[in-house]
Amino acid sequence: MKVKRIIKICLSFSFLFITGCQEEYQYFSKNIVGPFDTVTTYITYAHNEEEFDEQCQMIEEKLNYYDKLFDKYSAYEQFNNVYTINKNAGKKAVIVDQPLIDLLDISIKRYKEVSSKVNIAFGSVIDIWHNYRENAESHDGIGKVPSDSELDKANQHTDIQSIKIDNKKKTVYITDKEVSIDLGATAKGYAIELVKQDLIDSGVDNFLLSGGGNVASYGERKIVKEGEFYLDDCQNKYCIGIQSPQDGNFFHSDGSENEAILVVQGESIVTSGDYQRFYKDENGVKYHHLIDPDTLYPAIHFRSVSIITQDSGYADFLSSAVFLMNYDDGLKLINSLDGVEAIWLLEDGKIRYSNGLKDGDKLYVIEKDRLK
Repeated sequence: MKVKRIIKICLSFSFLFITGCQEEYQYFSKNIVGPFDTVTTYITYAHNEEEFDEQCQMIEEKLNYYDKLFDKYSAYEQFNNVYTINKNAGKKAVIVDQPLIDLLDISIKRYKEVSSKVNIAFGSVIDIWHNYRENAESHDGIGKVPSDSELDKANQHTDIQSIKIDNKKKTVYITDKEVSIDLGATAKGYAIELVKQDLIDSGVDNFLLSGGGNVASYGERKIVKEGEFYLDDCQNKYCIGIQSPQDGNFFHSDGSENEAILVVQGESIVTSGDYQRFYKDENGVKYHHLIDPDTLYPAIHFRSVSIITQDSGYADFLSSAVFLMNYDDGLKLINSLDGVEAIWLLEDGKIRYSNGLKDGDKLYVIEKDRLK
């Protein structure tokens, strides 16, 4: 009995020692530059640097792959992509990898069932604005505006029904040679969601993955963060800032970066806004990259819309769709969807949010006057 008791104590001690070692975490963070023309930041608490480096390598490899696969501007020898499909429009079907098939399928489904504001066959119109914006960038950000006739002509070739997908053969064929697929409103969020699931499947139990207005989260902090925060929850949970445009009615003399703070624990947050990718005409009028299919011009409803939901790809789609709607229509849509919330930064400097959010409960609006 005595020997058994000693063995039992030793085994218990060993178990506690192993468990204690397993629960030791360190904070790690890395910026990945390149994929999707942005800086992707990965934050996690890992057991050691080797473990963290393996995670970063996987993230970078996956993001580079998806970036090339969803690219409409360049061809790659390794595989066919959106560029290849567009180049063969009206000519032949193109075999593509399954993730691209999946993204096209889900984008068409959401166009039909959720909102027709995001049309992946709208590329011919988007290309015009893209070219004008690029030309402006080479002239100190000042450029010309496309004519109505130019836009109307391109808009004759935006029928989403012209995209034919054969899931058995894994091919995509565009029946109209002038139609161009553009995944700019969905690709980045979708890619981040795929990487998020890969991290979870590999056993990572906590992280933030943030790239160009697309943030995916999972788990919570393993080490309590020191200091004072807008929300007490930010000490042991991940928190995301809703970025301020920092101009117009959102100008802050102190250069404040955020308008609100959100606590996240598995949610994704995607923001669409007018304050990063834009150019101005000679009269100082701003033209951003989010084009309304009804007017063929940049939408002028808001400064930004942020969507909060589990799926980063879905959030990306919705942030673009709701940004292109007026407030009442956008609010109606969001309130009709399960597990989806939204925050609007209005042109007049006010902040609004959907019915499932409440200031002071996992959400902190920094300047309360903006809620009045």
